[in-house]
Amino acid sequence: MSRAMTYHYPWRAMVADYVRAGAGLVCTGAPLLLMEPTGAVRLVLVFLALIFSVFAVQAVLRQVTRIFVSEREIWARPLGARLRWDGLTRLKLAYFSVRRDGRDGWMELKVQSGRRSLRVDSRLEGFTEVVGQAAAAARDACLSLDGATLSNLATLGIRAGVDAAAARPGIREPG
Repeated sequence: MSRAMTYHYPWRAMVADYVRAGAGLVCTGAPLLLMEPTGAVRLVLVFLALIFSVFAVQAVLRQVTRIFVSEREIWARPLGARLRWDGLTRLKLAYFSVRRDGRDGWMELKVQSGRRSLRVDSRLEGFTEVVGQAAAAARDACLSLDGATLSNLATLGIRAGVDAAAARPGIREPG
């Protein structure tokens, strides 16, 4: 049996999320507690406070989550799917930018096996290693990857893709 590597989201990578959630809760909660907003204003503030609360819970869950990767599978604890690499049906690596020039963004890896999927973002310590393992599993499964995923893998220095002749029947190569 192979030993699993463990990855996590470090505190320093999550600070910005905690600051955003806290600022949002203060900006929406303070008027609710200190004033007496009426009707629609109250509803909007309560709705926004709920959104920031959900965001805060997601940040905490992300930080306590551990991603385990072995030669055979990937899984997340405490919450998350358990996927076998040999059952991989989809791999997508997306890049999201916060600026028009494409800088200052992050990547998100989504691996899928049937209806179950697991997502991790580039704040994860060891993200490139996890993506490399997923790309190797996609190669072994002869999965066809979309152009954006291939480009993003190349940006990370990871070889990806399969020869058109080796691709599964019915799966087209991008392009």
